[in-house]
This record gives sequence, C-alpha cells and structure tokens, in this order.
Amino acid sequence: MVTAIPSSNITSAPIVQIIDFNQKVENFQYAKYEEFYFIAPGGRIKLSTQSTNVTFQFSVQWFSNITVYQPTFLNVSASDAQPSIVDASYVNCLVTAETRASAILIPLNSNWDRADQIKNLRSILIFDGPDGNSTCLGSANQLLNSNRQFVSTGKTLTIVKLRLGGPTYESHLLIQDFENTKEIGEYRGVGGPNTRSIVMDASKQASAFSTYSYIGSSSECLLNIKGTGTLEVYYGGRTESKSNLIASYSESSNGINLPQTIRGVVRTYVLTGGIATVQIDLFGFCGMLTSNVAGFITSREYKTNLTLEYSNDSQIYDSIRPFKYTLNVQTVDLSQNKSLYLSITNNKANVFNVVYNSSNPPMLNTVLSGVGDEMTVVYSSPDYYSKKGGFYIDFTATKVKESAAKSYGFIVIFAILWIGLF
Repeated sequence: MVTAIPSSNITSAPIVQIIDFNQKVENFQYAKYEEFYFIAPGGRIKLSTQSTNVTFQFSVQWFSNITVYQPTFLNVSASDAQPSIVDASYVNCLVTAETRASAILIPLNSNWDRADQIKNLRSILIFDGPDGNSTCLGSANQLLNSNRQFVSTGKTLTIVKLRLGGPTYESHLLIQDFENTKEIGEYRGVGGPNTRSIVMDASKQASAFSTYSYIGSSSECLLNIKGTGTLEVYYGGRTESKSNLIASYSESSNGINLPQTIRGVVRTYVLTGGIATVQIDLFGFCGMLTSNVAGFITSREYKTNLTLEYSNDSQIYDSIRPFKYTLNVQTVDLSQNKSLYLSITNNKANVFNVVYNSSNPPMLNTVLSGVGDEMTVVYSSPDYYSKKGGFYIDFTATKVKESAAKSYGFIVIFAILWIGLF
C-alpha cells in the first residue's frame, strides 16, 4: 500500500512510479492508500519529491504462494457464439479453450464507488497457463486500460482474485476462444451509465468493443456512426459463421437506420476497414421517435440460444407527433403458449392491435401498418424459466401530418363497422 501526498500541486511530473513484474508503469502525482500487487520476480516503487515537499508512506505484505480458492472450470470453443461471462467478484477460474483463450474486461456500469472499484481490479491476476505458477499476463486493471485482449499461448488461462483485494462488484471478464477474435487488434470492454463516444481505428486491423447486460435486462441505443469502414453488430461475440450477426452498417447506410435499439446479453461491435466514432447510450432505448427511422425490433434472446428468465419483454415506441408505423414479422417462436402482442394507438385511442400465438400465428413477411403516436411490442411466455426462440421484426416509422393520422383512424374504424354489417 502506497501513500504519497505533495504539499502543493505545482508539478505535473509523477511523484510515484509503480513498475510491475512485466515492467508496466503507472505514474501518480498523488496517491492515497493505493494498493499494488507484485508477483515474482517482483516490482519497484520509485518515489520523487520533484520540486515540492512530499509525504511518503508505504507498507508491504508478503505471501509465499498464490492460492486459487474454490476455482470454477470453464470451457470455451470456437463454435460458441456467446462468450462466457465471469463475475470479477468471484473470478477464480481455470479456462480451457479449443485453440487459445481470449479475455477482455467489461467494467461496472454503476457510478457508485466506480473509481475505487476500477483500482481494485489490480487484485485480479491473469496467468498464461493452468495455474498461478504460469507467466502472468497482467492484472484485470491493466487489461481494461490496454484496449487489447489478453490471449493465452496455449489452451489454458488461469484467473485469480487475490484475497486481500477490495470489492470489484459488477465488473466482468468476457472469455472466448481466440479463433473468433484473432482478426481483432484493438478490443475493449465498455461499461458505464452514460452515453459514450468510442473511437475505433480499424485502418490496419479490425477494432471491436463489447458490452454486457445481465440476462439481457437492459438494452442500449446505437445512436450514431461517424467515419469510414463497416460496423458489424453481433448478439454475442464475433463469429466466423456470422450466425449471430444482427446488423451491418456502412457510411452510406447510417442515416435512416439509426438510432437503433440493440438487445442481447453480450453485444459486440466490430469495425473493419476504416476509422469511426461510434456513439451509444449504454442504458438507452431508442423509443422516443423524433425523425424517420427504418430498423428492426428483436427480443432479448434472439439469435443467442440462451435461456433467459422472464415472463414479459415489452418495448414501447412513442412520439409527440404521429408517425406511420410498418411492422413486418420475419420470425417468432410461439411454442409452449408464448405470444406476441403488437399495438398502435393515437391519442390513447386504439388504431391497431393483435395477439399472435400458436393458434393464431402471423403471416410472415407481411406488412402491417398504422398511424399513431405510440407502438407497443410485448413478447410473453407463461413459463418464466422456459427457453425462448424470440422474434425479429422489420419496422419503419415515418412522420405524418395530424390530419393524416385522423383520416387513417377514421378509415380503420369505418372498415371495422362495415365488416360488422355483413
């Protein structure tokens, strides 16, 4: 533990340098109870007063070995579309890959105690091999700051959280087979409660980032893409087969296709052939419409092959002024009493609603439309624990005049009354 407090902040030069066992350096102009972990062959602490008075204090604790307490065993394969997620709070595990193991760190989403918890990631060490005697690739904190993946030289990777380390709640390690990520150079985990602008440089090698939502309970909004190249979005990790590819965007297709709600548990964005800034709202839902859009709507488990525990998955799109919505159901799992509810309302008056189930399935690739200021999609299952195949709907929303909305509502009502007379 290191404390170094200068009497003034007149210098920008570091007063503390931490050089670890891999010769990686951290610089500090101020340090208060900072904890660092060195393994053989050790590390160095360099202290300097620079041009001011500095109060130094440090303490050292020594342990003869690293014990992996109650490890879990994790297997990953090149055929896995969904990466494995390991909670950083209970991280002790041995990973065995089909080819080589890849790891990135997705930091916590909460702002509460965020800075300290990011520092505490220093207590998680990643070893290139089957145990703590293998070569250490670095800490989870270094992994996060590197914007690169840690990759084993063989098939095994060992991850250890030292018992003295502080809390690392809500951060997660994302583990997958390197066969699926070998084309990616810059690769980072992204977390946080706010809108983020992520600069991706794929001018020489593919660039990627991944996000995570427990059981897909929160969505995120892909707001904007500025730059060059092609951005692919996967529900899960990048795969050679592209079986879980959900969308692809190029410079010419960004306009009307964004913003777009992204679901799934792990979401991976891969840029190739350019440099771009990708703007996402990590806890956003693109449900408030202000301009024309042509996109898609999916359930949270679509293309993931995961069993997610929930009964109802609701998505609502609304606007201040009316929009003409078109809905085109491409696929939906209605087995085991699942249902899909679609509704359009205008000024709280019903324009269109339908419930699809196994007795009343939708006609796929058929366009439904209505004009209103709110559209609702609900996917339901009576069995909370059942496996769900989910759904995919192409949709558009186009601004219309108030008078058009009233006329459309009248036509729908008239048609219903006319049918009722015969």
